[in-house]
Amino acid sequence: MGNGASDEFRVGSVFRQSARVLRANAVSFGLLCLAVNAPSVVYEFATQGLTGVGAERGAAAGINVAENFLNLLAQAAITYGTVQYLRGRGLATGEFLHRGLAQAAIAIRVALLSGFCILLGILALVIPGLILYVIWWVAIPIAVVERPGTIASLRRSAELTKGYRWRIVALILGFIVAGVAIFIILVVIGAGVSALVSDYGEGPVDRTYTVVAWFAIAAIVAVQATLVAVAYYHLRVAKEGIDIDEIAAVFD
Repeated sequence: MGNGASDEFRVGSVFRQSARVLRANAVSFGLLCLAVNAPSVVYEFATQGLTGVGAERGAAAGINVAENFLNLLAQAAITYGTVQYLRGRGLATGEFLHRGLAQAAIAIRVALLSGFCILLGILALVIPGLILYVIWWVAIPIAVVERPGTIASLRRSAELTKGYRWRIVALILGFIVAGVAIFIILVVIGAGVSALVSDYGEGPVDRTYTVVAWFAIAAIVAVQATLVAVAYYHLRVAKEGIDIDEIAAVFD
């Protein structure tokens, strides 16, 4: 690790602090992520057993695209909520949602530009896309907290992650493991519930797995957004030596 980076950015510390943030804000973060992923669940419930598969698939695809944008709003809000929690301030639901909505536009622009470039890199040789993903991993928290603009957020993320990219890879791999664990736990729960309702036909079983997928996606979105926000905070402390109040001053 070079480039003047200190040893303060530790993978274990980021995971532990992310877990504390999630425990303290499980209700607000969880409800938000459930809400932004609810349209597809409502649609699945409303269309079960109906004909017109082609039209249904087109509508479902449109809903999924909309939810991807809504999840960026959730990530912006969770970034704000995480920063406020780290500085020891309470989190009012109205303020939490308002801040997320206010910063959603820049989060969407950053996600679209970085996602397009990453996709091109993956289509080219795979490895360049993965490298860009690591380099730009904290671009959305930068866009929400520092507000430097779309391209500047990507450039700033490359600057902050420099010297720590293998540790970022470790965080990403840890998140993948956590996501798989969450999914498996919920699938096991869903299988148990499905066994109980199987006597009532396929409809209740299908709805059970729809709800399980809904909770799994919401949990993964909340974990990922919190982990990235905490990693951003630790990167700034490690590289710039500033404290959380300086980072969050932009929200005052």
